[in-house]
Amino acid sequence: MKLSDWPSLRLVLPLIAGILISDSMENAAAVVSLACVLLVPVLLTAFISLLYGGRLARTYGLSLSLALLLLGAGLYALHECKVHVEWPHEPRTYSGMITDYPQEKARSYRLDVQLRDSAYMGRNIIMYVPKDSCAEVACPGQTVSFRGRVEKPHNGDSLDFDYASYLYRHDISGTLWVSADNWRIGESQGEPPLRIRAVRLCRGMARKYAEWGLEGNALAVVCAVTLGSRRELGADLKQTYSTAGASHVLAVSGLHVGIMCSFLYLLLPSFLFRRRIAWVRELAVMGIMWTYAFLIGLPMSITRSLIMFTMLAVCRAAGRESLSVNTLAFAAFVILLVQPQGLFDISFQLSFTAVLAILLFEPGIRPLLSLKTAVGKYLWGIVAVSLAAQIGTAPLVMYSFSNFSTYFLLTNIIVIPLMFAVVYLSVIMWMVSFIPFLRSAAVWCITRIVNLVNLCLEGIVSLPFSSLTVRIDAADVWLAYALILLIYAWLVRHRTRYLTYALGCVAVWSAAMLIKAL
Repeated sequence: MKLSDWPSLRLVLPLIAGILISDSMENAAAVVSLACVLLVPVLLTAFISLLYGGRLARTYGLSLSLALLLLGAGLYALHECKVHVEWPHEPRTYSGMITDYPQEKARSYRLDVQLRDSAYMGRNIIMYVPKDSCAEVACPGQTVSFRGRVEKPHNGDSLDFDYASYLYRHDISGTLWVSADNWRIGESQGEPPLRIRAVRLCRGMARKYAEWGLEGNALAVVCAVTLGSRRELGADLKQTYSTAGASHVLAVSGLHVGIMCSFLYLLLPSFLFRRRIAWVRELAVMGIMWTYAFLIGLPMSITRSLIMFTMLAVCRAAGRESLSVNTLAFAAFVILLVQPQGLFDISFQLSFTAVLAILLFEPGIRPLLSLKTAVGKYLWGIVAVSLAAQIGTAPLVMYSFSNFSTYFLLTNIIVIPLMFAVVYLSVIMWMVSFIPFLRSAAVWCITRIVNLVNLCLEGIVSLPFSSLTVRIDAADVWLAYALILLIYAWLVRHRTRYLTYALGCVAVWSAAMLIKAL
């Protein structure tokens, strides 16, 4: 196990390091200037070293890593410069475009607005308005004029969550409250952008679900797992899924992309495509999946997953390796080039650590138990994958959410097969939507399955010690991952020094915990 075995890691690790260094610096403009000045000579050094090779081979590696570090720092600092805005201290009149449907809060409506003023063109803000009929009927694509004082995102009363950083990293530059008399909605101007049309289409699909007979929790879960819309989910339902360790099934992510891809591969069996045209099958499946992603507004969770699955499809079409650490690292590299701030998104972190853990640990866990029946092999496969993913994500989950779901294996054994059925039936429901009898049958089956999932999860949550409260800090997370990787290296390479290093991590961790206790 060497870094040279995974060359894509040599691309993404310096990029990540640059983003982390840039995030620790306050003057983003200076970071952008420094990165631009140094990047050209460093790239020139890498190019010359590549041409001459030989003794300069090591220089090429170092200069390329430094170039990627500077690139990561510059891209992240550039994003910071764009999203951090010095707003006027006095109230001003602004105009913009509503980019999403209103979200109802306890005493207001939230409107996501992209400003169209020349001074703040393209900046995204959150506007809170009183509950009145005007806000309730607002639609994406409509123009809005308002007067108020925009403020930088700031943290509320909660000390456990950095809300300001969360908004900045989601491209939100400011927030404001506007009274009922100080804002008005105008008509849409021109052809709406593609994303606005996708948001409208997604809402239309959700309304179709309701028209066809889905309602209550069944409607909420189906909208979440097929459209990526969590608006219909109630607080109690979210809490049940979170406590049971099943929150990952309520977002359109890698699991759902995998289910949909498997369904499409089933509809397009490989024997219909000869070896020379096998790429046609991959192109068709990925084309359908990317079209679906555009239709639901290209949420970041599905975009990340589709980049990974697209690279996997390219590898299969070329007859090369399937999903590996290399393809995963390259997918992360591409995503961070486009959205460097995504590194701090918890869903990004959980997605990649889960897949990485599955790639590293699942091959070692699966042979531990040998079962002869097909059902037994399938269930053990779910357990092996779930256990590997949990090993990889547990430190992050405990750090971000301060809890640990103790019955996660039982949850995944129940939820994953049933979610396969829900997603499959949802696709079939659209395919037979013009036949009322078959459509109603699909709605009936989906409703029963979702109710069964919710009933099982409520039962799991009611078990003793279903969720443990665990609070750790960032240093604990780094130590936990160092310990996991060292134990993995020891098991793979059988070198005693890795075990020694692992025991050293345990000693440091224990000492740190003792110091905190004192």
